[in-house]
Amino acid sequence: MRDVMRLLTTLLIWVFCTGIIITSMVMDSGAIARVSDDTLLTIITITAVAATLSTVAVWLGGHGSQPVSSDASRAKTKRHAPNRIERLIEALDDDEIYDLEALLLAREDQGHSGQHGGER
Repeated sequence: MRDVMRLLTTLLIWVFCTGIIITSMVMDSGAIARVSDDTLLTIITITAVAATLSTVAVWLGGHGSQPVSSDASRAKTKRHAPNRIERLIEALDDDEIYDLEALLLAREDQGHSGQHGGER
């Protein structure tokens, strides 16, 4: 789907570029009719370079950014946060689990001692 959009955008760029070039070459009135051949060639060259750079930007510009689906997958992961925690705990070995339990117990003890210390 993304390549189809790029193709359509590229086609649109080059149709407009061709239209500008043809119009500037056949126009009998207006400011463009009074320019010299060298100036007209310069205008045509600038238009073609702009179309080429636009085409390159369309085809290569999206590769540096993350795909749109990554935002959706991140949101989905956040909705299933308990599953993420379960997967994290399952990935721990026995020593890491014991360390985690000790850390949680120590924090719990600090919380209780802080509450009792403030009540005295």
